Amino acid sequence: MRDALLGLADNPALPARLFARLLASGDDEVQYTLAARERLTPSQVRSLLAVGEASLTCFLVRSGLVPWPDVPRNHPGWLLDAVLGGAAPAAAWREAATDPDAEVRQEVACAFGAPVDVIASLARDPDPRVVADAACSPHLPPELLPDLARHPSTVVREAVAGHEGAPPALLAALLGDGGQPAPTRCGACHHRDRGCVDHAPGIRRVRLAAAGHPAVPYEGLAAFLDAPEARTVATFAARPDLPADFLNRLAVHPSCDVRAAVAANPAVCEGVLRALAADRAIEVRRAVVENPAVPLDLLVAVAAHERLPTAPAPRVESATESELRALARSRVAQVRALVADRTRLPAHLAEQLAGDPDIAVARRIAARPELNPERLTVLVERHGPPIFAAVARHPGCPTALLHRMAADPAVTRRALREIARHPATRSETLLLCLAVQDPAARHHAAANPALAPSALETLIDAPDGCLAQAAASNPALPEATMERLITRSL
Repeated sequence: MRDALLGLADNPALPARLFARLLASGDDEVQYTLAARERLTPSQVRSLLAVGEASLTCFLVRSGLVPWPDVPRNHPGWLLDAVLGGAAPAAAWREAATDPDAEVRQEVACAFGAPVDVIASLARDPDPRVVADAACSPHLPPELLPDLARHPSTVVREAVAGHEGAPPALLAALLGDGGQPAPTRCGACHHRDRGCVDHAPGIRRVRLAAAGHPAVPYEGLAAFLDAPEARTVATFAARPDLPADFLNRLAVHPSCDVRAAVAANPAVCEGVLRALAADRAIEVRRAVVENPAVPLDLLVAVAAHERLPTAPAPRVESATESELRALARSRVAQVRALVADRTRLPAHLAEQLAGDPDIAVARRIAARPELNPERLTVLVERHGPPIFAAVARHPGCPTALLHRMAADPAVTRRALREIARHPATRSETLLLCLAVQDPAARHHAAANPALAPSALETLIDAPDGCLAQAAASNPALPEATMERLITRSL
């Protein structure tokens, strides 16, 4: 019963007159589900507030559903909730920014809608953690960055080094030695009564944060080319403004993540790119295909020997019409599949690839909306069950074909899941999906609005709670059934 009530609370077709009755069920999770519904009316919000449960009230206020005059002042943290929900006036923001609890001030500093003057005041907070959060805010006045870069704590300087508006000269100073004067506090100091003996780890984090900033002058990165912190090195290895000698050194970095970043960098020279195409790490070889400037012959060579992810390749995305035609005629099936993955695929190429004998190409092209739905039946007859799931993802897949695939004894579970969620699937086809022992396919079928009301009413009382919840959330559920469910719960 509880699962069905949760589904009902999530049902977009729940009548307004049943909202209050369902709320009266008293179930906490049902109440939260009702509170998360889209387009709640003011009267429904007031009904939820009247429940008086503190965490539910907090959720409503922080979601911005409660106007400032209606925010209950008798629950803990009401001011912060109102501020974070966007309902509070500027004066309330300023009051929250002076809360004695540093964690509250941190939340204010992290809030996306914080006023500029509030962020500026928090940038002078006595707690470095609050200042660091203020330094990360996009609303921080840029003129405060130089002062914050001289803050005694490395935590604040690290935040400055990561600020999107930090100027290159300031970043260069932080990159060199962590900034001057030398910091006297670090993150570890905050957990001790006395300061640390050595702030070197904190200074290193400041320098790494600056190294990863896209605006830091690349000249200062020379000292980091062989750094062991692969994540930071990989970040700046992707910069297209790096000089050739930097990229050449990074191309032999011990970390495959760094070499992969170089392989995908359009600024890398062709000779280095060809060498990376033979790298021992598959991640690096695949990254060559992701390079927007990779020569087409090299792309074909890599695709002939590597299993590539199903994502549009940048070089194929920018290919000319003549290049696309040549790629679509390639003897390498995976190259033809890359064309089928292209975001904007000319209709004539979609039709051409629909006749491809390779199953991998057929799977890629079957779901493309550019493909005429009439061709889907031919694909099914040629390739059989292995292509059913891709065909069922086509937005124009015919109703009769969906039923034919669902009724096939060799249909896969993946295909049944796609068929069950397709908007063109009929109720009799959904019943076939419900008959299989696959929870996901059954769930999608129970939630599909095309399912007959009689089947929905049966599923509501099913012992499988997930199935009952999916059926109760179905907008096709009759209103009388909704009312019967609520009446039984009270």
